[in-house]
Amino acid sequence: MESARTPESPHSQPAAAVPGPRLVKLAGLLEDWQADAEAAHLARVTGAAPGPITGLPTLDRELGGCLHPGVNILHGTPGVGKTAFALQVAASCGCPALFVTCEMAPVELFRRVTARVTGTFLGRLKSGEMPPRESLARARQAAEQTPLLAFADATRAFAPPEWLRDAALAVRGDAPHLLLVVDSVHSWAEGAPGEASEYEALNAALAALRHLASELECPVLAIAERNRASMEKGGLSAGAGTRKLEYGAEAVIDLARPEDATPDASGEVAVTARLAKNRHGTVGTKVKLRWHGALQRFEEA
Repeated sequence: MESARTPESPHSQPAAAVPGPRLVKLAGLLEDWQADAEAAHLARVTGAAPGPITGLPTLDRELGGCLHPGVNILHGTPGVGKTAFALQVAASCGCPALFVTCEMAPVELFRRVTARVTGTFLGRLKSGEMPPRESLARARQAAEQTPLLAFADATRAFAPPEWLRDAALAVRGDAPHLLLVVDSVHSWAEGAPGEASEYEALNAALAALRHLASELECPVLAIAERNRASMEKGGLSAGAGTRKLEYGAEAVIDLARPEDATPDASGEVAVTARLAKNRHGTVGTKVKLRWHGALQRFEEA
């Protein structure tokens, strides 16, 4: 297995050490309260998002304005577009984003971004029917319109948490917010060295992601596989391997589409994003979306 090298960047800086437990009375939290209140008020007055957003207005509102620091879980029925959803969020979150891909090659993800940004059917970007110069021009257009998105390629070698921390810091630079996406947490856990069971590996991976979220003060959006019993119905306990996928999460976004759904005349399929868990808003809220597979695009219905 290849060893992962620490990325170099003029913006790289050591992460601040995570403080240990503290004993605090309510009066000792007033300074923290004031900082949060000022940030929330400024976001409300200026219209700026208080953190990374999904770009889907209703979903952002139900999430409490943005994706909040900590681990946020995304799972859904097979073929519903989980990777495309996370990729769209990463490209549209309004801040630097690091997309850790453990399953799909970065150039394939680039094609999917290009399909959505340029309105080009994904198949045309892969079939060879387009002259290379035209194809490259569309790719360049997509890159210019998504300058804050970067990929961490963990398809051929495991990306250790320390490497991800340094890569995230390099991508973030001086920006106040950051989004880290992991596709998927199961594949990332499986790639870790050692011979731990799936349960042990997943729990260790989730602990590492929570630690990263705390160090970087950012949300982590982690795609999760479903267990067999919940493959179609979803729900709070649908994650495969360990209950800590959901119970330690800030939010659980459950994507679902009818089993017999077919694209309409415009090529779109109805998809529902249900907030199976939501620490910053209402639980159980369903947001209706439209999914265009050829264009790799989600929109609110």
